[in-house]
Amino acid sequence: MASEPAVAYPITSYTDVMEYIHSIHISREDKEKVAQRLTVEVTQPALAEAYDRIDHLSTLGIDWDGHGALPISFRVLKNIKSVLMISQNSDWEHWMIAPDTNATIDLESEKTGAVISLGAYEYSYFAKVNGERLGESHIDFKPEAFLELMRKLG
Repeated sequence: MASEPAVAYPITSYTDVMEYIHSIHISREDKEKVAQRLTVEVTQPALAEAYDRIDHLSTLGIDWDGHGALPISFRVLKNIKSVLMISQNSDWEHWMIAPDTNATIDLESEKTGAVISLGAYEYSYFAKVNGERLGESHIDFKPEAFLELMRKLG
C-alpha cells in the first residue's frame, strides 16, 4: 500500500469508514482491504482485537520470552487466521490468545477457563464442564471444527 501521512479521522460507523477510504490515494484493491479491516474494527471489536493479537504474535522472534521460546510457526498463524475468517465477533468475546514457547498458540476462555492449544496440524483442549473434566489431544485441524469447539467451550 502507498504510504499516507497519519491524520486523525474519527471513524465510528460504516459510513465513516467509506468516507475515509475514498479520501486516501491508494489502489482500488488496497482500498477494499482497508475497508474490510476498518469495518471489522468498527463493527466487531472482539474480532478486531483477535486479529490485532494474531498480528502481534506473528512478530515474535526467537527467544521472545528470554528463555529460548520459538516464534509462532507460519502454519499455526495460517490456521488461526483461517478460523478468524469464518468467525463472528461473539466467537471471540471471552477468549484470550497467548503464544506458547513451542511455536503454538493457546486460547483460554475467560468465561469458562477452557484451554485450546493450536499447533501446525493438530489441536488439543482441556475444559471442566459441569464439574466433569473433558479433554482431547491430537485432533486434526479443520477450521470449522475448531470454531465449533470454541463455541462449545467458550
